Amino acid sequence: MAEHYGSLTVDELIASVLGHYDRLWPRIEELIATHTAEGHGRTGMVLEGAALWPAHAARLQAPRTAAVWLTADNAVVRARVRAAGRYDEATAEEQTLMDQFLARTERYQTLMTEAVDRLGLQRIDAGRGQSAEQLADQVLTAAAAQTTAGRP
Repeated sequence: MAEHYGSLTVDELIASVLGHYDRLWPRIEELIATHTAEGHGRTGMVLEGAALWPAHAARLQAPRTAAVWLTADNAVVRARVRAAGRYDEATAEEQTLMDQFLARTERYQTLMTEAVDRLGLQRIDAGRGQSAEQLADQVLTAAAAQTTAGRP
């Protein structure tokens, strides 16, 4: 991981992660299709993760499928990553890796948010200090209002 983040540019990191997500999508789509086809759609399933790229999810035709993207301002993301990584206590090398990860994360979030907005998909700002329960309620409300994955 350190070699990956330490040796690639932000553009190379973005290309790497988006390529990885493209390769993962067929399996994710299969998982969703299997779940809905077997009637498990009544029980629900939550898939979470950055690999759920908006352009892929926007093409989903699975019944009872919703999609909501959670975003936060870059300053919120940066503060959370630095706190979790104990940035102030980290070595200079560790800080450099965290900075590179954050640069990739911020660029990724910009691209993802632009894609969500361009496609007219739903997103919720998760950086406004909501409790986990409040955020879950917002997601469930948005998902319940959708007639097509990601769209009310």
